[in-house]
Amino acid sequence: MSPLLARLGREHRRLTQVLDLLESLLDRFNLGDEPDYELMSELLEYVIDYADQVHHPSEDLIFARMHAYSSTQFPVIERLMHQHASLGQLNRRFRESLEGIVHEEVLRRDEVEQQGRELIAAHRDHLRTEDQEAFPIALSVLSEQDWAELEGQAPTAEDPGFGQADPARFQALFGRLKRDAGDEPGG
Repeated sequence: MSPLLARLGREHRRLTQVLDLLESLLDRFNLGDEPDYELMSELLEYVIDYADQVHHPSEDLIFARMHAYSSTQFPVIERLMHQHASLGQLNRRFRESLEGIVHEEVLRRDEVEQQGRELIAAHRDHLRTEDQEAFPIALSVLSEQDWAELEGQAPTAEDPGFGQADPARFQALFGRLKRDAGDEPGG
């Protein structure tokens, strides 16, 4: 498997963890608890900063290469590329709502929760489609040379939540999210 595709697979597992933690916080929100909105905003900042700036552009390079080399059209690839833009919009809309709550704007709880649930469902569906449909097609269509060229073109940055580039920025966030979600002993 290509190192680029392996990296994207790791990132999908990490994004799934993030979505699971966000869902736990939304479950608490639904029960009437007040989750840490600033923490949730930081979570969205992670998704926006890394997924929208590094992860999705890397996938788009793969998808564009597939179209360039194949006479066969792949509707799933075009759908996924369009979803990257819409996912970014969902991320920003939900983060704006969370920031509105932090700044004491009056927002309906059910609408904010619905935005969060919509965001989670859209991301999960997108990840599943890439893993189960798009990446297998890419492996069958692209050559080793294609993968090597794509590896050199893909944006690179240390994952700020799971990497070491800025360990204080998001490591505390994820530790806190896990405690808030009750995933750690005594949590």
